[in-house]
Amino acid sequence: MAKHKNNSHAGAAGQNPVRPEIVNTRGRGRFVLICDHASNHIPGEYDNLGLPGKHLNDHIAYDIGAAELTLLLTQKLDCVAVMATASRLVIDVNRETDHPTLIPEHSDGVAIPGNRPAHEVDRDRRIADIFDPHHAACEAEVKERIGRAERPIVMAVHSFTDRMAGETRPWEAAFLWDKDPRLAQGFIRLLRDKGHTVGDNEPYSGKSLFYTMRRHGASHGLAQATLEIRQDLLADARGIETWADIIAEGLLRLAGERTMFEEIYYDEDET
Repeated sequence: MAKHKNNSHAGAAGQNPVRPEIVNTRGRGRFVLICDHASNHIPGEYDNLGLPGKHLNDHIAYDIGAAELTLLLTQKLDCVAVMATASRLVIDVNRETDHPTLIPEHSDGVAIPGNRPAHEVDRDRRIADIFDPHHAACEAEVKERIGRAERPIVMAVHSFTDRMAGETRPWEAAFLWDKDPRLAQGFIRLLRDKGHTVGDNEPYSGKSLFYTMRRHGASHGLAQATLEIRQDLLADARGIETWADIIAEGLLRLAGERTMFEEIYYDEDET
């Protein structure tokens, strides 16, 4: 089969690395979870990017509830997770390094003074200090499991606000995918059969926002997808527990399908 191109960045080692949190690295479950937007932390040298503190608790700074959901899933599935420890406002690790929103100048109508403009020197420093350590950890966890001949299923855990740019988003959950439909379509089928309102490449499309899954899933021929849960459904411990049960049950069911562990690659121009 044709190989999938890996657009990995090979930058210099960071001077002040902000390393991700790796949870349950000894887990025996055949899943690798990646939470790109787990944290609203802005390292001190960035002076909150010039933002009032209230914005750091808003959805523009991180995926609300995603970290807690990821942690609970690692327990229910006995699997590893890699969780980013810096806010997406400093650098969005789920973007190509040449993507225009890698270092966002605006988010949901909020200007980010510390990112205007994102000078090349500062951009390279953020890549080396935050982006590269995150993806190095993801790569190590995936390759370690492949090396044990235990091909994993890779899933990114995200959440989305129920309103964006004045529009209501009705989906309870959604799955993003690019060329490999196995995991996303399997999950969509399972959840719709249970009566859930599920988005297919909503509220974003995996055709355009899928860097982490392309790099750590598709490039190895692994089944992969990005999970999105609406944030109001993760607003308290009960909601997080409910969705952790739903997602864990779905992953375990899908892991029973032989096709989930086949090595499948796609050409860049395949759909």
